[in-house]
Amino acid sequence: MPNKAVQKCNICTLNCTLEEIAVLNFLREQPKATQKEIAAHIGKSERTVKTITVNLTEKGIIERKNGKRNGYWEIKINDLNR
Repeated sequence: MPNKAVQKCNICTLNCTLEEIAVLNFLREQPKATQKEIAAHIGKSERTVKTITVNLTEKGIIERKNGKRNGYWEIKINDLNR
């Protein structure tokens, strides 16, 4: 066996904060979650979650589909959809 231990962490290469990673992990399980539900799950304010989702959208990692009321979050990075 080779001495090199390779970590299998797809999220590590995205340059995200721990809060962003927490949001991504929750959205992978609950794509229809509201910002209020995300905030309750990760223990942050709704305003913080809004900032995080805006940042992730600007980075091209997530996208909101079908509008605000009946929409869902789509994770654009293929490695996260496993």
